[in-house]
Amino acid sequence: MLDAIHPTSRRGRIILLRTRIVLTLKDLSYSQKKYSTSDNRTRIKNFYQESDHLVIPQRQPHPLTPSANTDLILKTIMDNFALNDAPIDAKEMAESMEVYLRTRKRLLGIANKRIAKISKDSDENKKIYSNDSSEKKDNPAVNVHVYDLCAGHGFTGMLFAACNPPLKGRIVKTFLVDIEEPPSHTILKELIAEVCPWIKDNVQFNVCSLEELNTEVTKDSCSIVIATHACGKLTDQVLNEAVRMDACAIAAMPCCYTGTDKGTPYGIKRALGVAWAADIRRTQFLDSNKYHVDYSTIPVEITPLNRIIMAEERL
Repeated sequence: MLDAIHPTSRRGRIILLRTRIVLTLKDLSYSQKKYSTSDNRTRIKNFYQESDHLVIPQRQPHPLTPSANTDLILKTIMDNFALNDAPIDAKEMAESMEVYLRTRKRLLGIANKRIAKISKDSDENKKIYSNDSSEKKDNPAVNVHVYDLCAGHGFTGMLFAACNPPLKGRIVKTFLVDIEEPPSHTILKELIAEVCPWIKDNVQFNVCSLEELNTEVTKDSCSIVIATHACGKLTDQVLNEAVRMDACAIAAMPCCYTGTDKGTPYGIKRALGVAWAADIRRTQFLDSNKYHVDYSTIPVEITPLNRIIMAEERL
């Protein structure tokens, strides 16, 4: 499989990197003769050392420029984590990277549509001219606010800020939300900032519950909500919060389904199981709030709880 991928192309490099990670995780799982997320709870530096596919760099990577492409950004962040023995394990790192890569185009795509609508409304209703009334001024940049709810260390949310440097017309800012800020967050943020310096001012950790979260919806911003393995009913709270803040797009990967299937018909639970019953109910909730809903997955070698609920507003 690796031999069939051309390593010099842009897409080839990121596919090669992702395949190497998944193959290594798969090897670990098979060596234990079971699939379990606990099998991959190895710190990223040790994971590199034990892998036949990954190599720790010999020196500190240089800071990247905002023009760097996504595969280079991800590879540099991961290598810097391994070099500095970052407090993150292989499973979490691979999980966050795959969630980002499998959701980014749809999430940011619908955000771009919202931005285009905001810009059009601004052109039509708020025409701004220079003093001589002959030169039209550029509209201010639109802020895309990515809310990573039940964020933990916040690596998934920080990838959105790292892989989307500020551009003319769009600035991606990440707000991490959890009831406490783990010490690992600051370390991970500093290591990412060493290679992606633009995230320093574009990542903020909010210590609060979902009920206490105060979000401000402005005319020059749009919101994306993500959640990676928000436990049990927390996923439902995340979806409720996303609807409340009028998020333009949502990506939630649930876990711990016990008790989350209440309110779904018995036949669905019996035919499809608790997990699908719960996610069908969540799909109906989002659909009733004017979202298109679809599903994606990340490799099962990373986690067996790998389904992502994808929702985007109906424009």
